[in-house]
Amino acid sequence: MEEPTDPQILHKGLVKVRRRRWILWATILVYLPGMMLGLYLQASGGTMGKLFAGWVGLLCVAVGLATVVLCPRCGNPFHTNGPTFLPVRKCVHCGLHVRADKA
Repeated sequence: MEEPTDPQILHKGLVKVRRRRWILWATILVYLPGMMLGLYLQASGGTMGKLFAGWVGLLCVAVGLATVVLCPRCGNPFHTNGPTFLPVRKCVHCGLHVRADKA
């Protein structure tokens, strides 16, 4: 795939990558406060299990969204190289930084 040089295309693509990253990290960060709230409210074991299962479901969706987002420069998955998901700040294929449009 030809690498786009248009700053607007790069910006639009990187905004999408950053949005998907925020969804992933927010899902991960909400776990502990959510479980602590459940314990504080003295939720039953079954309710806690359902909360945990719901969180795992949300986590699967968030990881799926972050896995399939494409790099605007090379067109490959930004965080995925083969079967390996790496939520790093640079494209695992071409090295485009997630904040390259902010420089």
